Amino acid sequence: MTSFVDTIFPIETAEKWASVLEVPDALIDKCAQLTFQTLAPLLNTFEHVVHDAFPDFFDYSIKVLDSVKHPFADRLPFLSPYHVLFAVGTYFFLIAFFCYFGKTVGKGNYKLLGLLHNYGLHVLSLYMSVGLAVSARAAGYSLWNNAAGTSDKDYRVAKFVWVFYVSKVPEWFDTVLMLLKHNYHQVSVLHVYHHVTIFVIWWLACWMAPGGEAYYSAMVNSGVHVVMYFYYFVTMLFPSGGIRKFLNNFKFVITKGQMTQFAFNCLQSVYDLLWVPRSELKYSAGLLQLLFWYMISLLCLFGNFLLKGKSKARAQKGEGSQTKPHAKQEGYRPAEPLSQTPQFGEKKKQ
Repeated sequence: MTSFVDTIFPIETAEKWASVLEVPDALIDKCAQLTFQTLAPLLNTFEHVVHDAFPDFFDYSIKVLDSVKHPFADRLPFLSPYHVLFAVGTYFFLIAFFCYFGKTVGKGNYKLLGLLHNYGLHVLSLYMSVGLAVSARAAGYSLWNNAAGTSDKDYRVAKFVWVFYVSKVPEWFDTVLMLLKHNYHQVSVLHVYHHVTIFVIWWLACWMAPGGEAYYSAMVNSGVHVVMYFYYFVTMLFPSGGIRKFLNNFKFVITKGQMTQFAFNCLQSVYDLLWVPRSELKYSAGLLQLLFWYMISLLCLFGNFLLKGKSKARAQKGEGSQTKPHAKQEGYRPAEPLSQTPQFGEKKKQ
């Protein structure tokens, strides 16, 4: 009996689209080559310094990681644990630098840079979400409980998951833009926590099990980012006026959309871990447990932001304040907390 999905989107059709949208191996190799040509001396020095400082810890950690390493991890670049540490360390360094020396650099107009950044991530997110959907369908995946296999079709999915992982680094430019514009109140604990942890978790997924169940979270998150980055693009394009006033009505819709995807990711974990018999579970139980608790943490943090944001909006409306709310600032991120959350680089009042 033919299923509804087979009727509207046959695997044969999905295979044609997947072959067209597949991430080219040559592009991955070229990106890796250019990156290592530029950063190799710095990366090698960092690796030696860090390893020499904690040799026993890193030797043991690498041994444990190698024991759970997926075969595709040897074919995909930027998965060295040292590279991950270097990237995260650089991110924290940039935050500290701009928080404490930003006034020296000066506040400029970065609208064009912000427009290019947001539109670029909008297009990339669209490519990833569609590519993951058709590649998973072509690989014969079901909605949930899929194995991270080693076939060519699994590798096609894994390459999209890898692109999703790497895309977390250009997303860090969100933070850089905020700091360049001296919008320090936007660089909150939640903002930094979300940007750092999602990068590390998806590195671990690419290392242990790229493909399989990983396709779903990456696909859904990319779909939400299609809308989110387009919203950011349009709000920067229209910083004031009637169109901006209309767009401000949707400032909390983005947050609700993100929370909805977190809830569905939790459901995926619950289904795989509790509904599917453990003997029939095809994906890493450890990664699924990590996904569940990570989504719970994000639901709590984003929910807290949503409640505080709505309370602040009601208070401003009741007071009839003439002060512009943060939501009307250029490049405002509605999915990030306002100043009620402890901020980085913010000095205490004497």
